[in-house]
Amino acid sequence: MRQRFLIRCADQLAELKAIALQAAPLPGNDPLIRLAHSLAGAAGTFGFAEISTWASALETLLIEQAEDGAVRAALDALIAEIERTLA
Repeated sequence: MRQRFLIRCADQLAELKAIALQAAPLPGNDPLIRLAHSLAGAAGTFGFAEISTWASALETLLIEQAEDGAVRAALDALIAEIERTLA
């Protein structure tokens, strides 16, 4: 199951990168909220605490409609953590 998570995580990484390239403001981005929520739960379940922590932080920032800079920093950190995990 961990292996399936990692495969799915690679697909989600591509989604995160595509979202990160968008010029539109991120706070309140519903697809990103759902993606962050999904990653936070699944990563925690399969023992990837760092991914879970960053995904949860991103989700919280999005829900609270934090400033774009904070959201982008959390998104970048999540992307970096997933890349480290998949490397």
